[in-house]
Amino acid sequence: MNPTHTIRADPQQKLVDITLAGLFDVPRVIRLAVEVKAAIDSLALARHEHLTLIDVSDFSLQSQDVISALQSAFSNPRYASRRLAVITDKSLSPMQVQRVLKRDTVQWFDNRREAEVWLRADQPTHSP
Repeated sequence: MNPTHTIRADPQQKLVDITLAGLFDVPRVIRLAVEVKAAIDSLALARHEHLTLIDVSDFSLQSQDVISALQSAFSNPRYASRRLAVITDKSLSPMQVQRVLKRDTVQWFDNRREAEVWLRADQPTHSP
């Protein structure tokens, strides 16, 4: 499967929504990291105020070089989200993703709806 990724920043939800699919190479990971950081910065929030949703349900089993590049790209604490929801299938790729995203605030889901509900549950509510 050809590599693809999409990144969508939603300022209203304070959310960065990322979808990864296919087999990546290191240059693709570098491009992804730059785009994710730009999406986070575009929200103009305080550190760790944003939420992240990553869909890796179509992410292929990756090479060790790609896993190392992903670990490096996503290890910068400046860009860590308050909560991180990961949508996976039941393949081996979730185990690889777990190695990359070593955080206490990660929750794993089988579908997008449940992931979004969990992320929204963390949103502060404002009293009138």
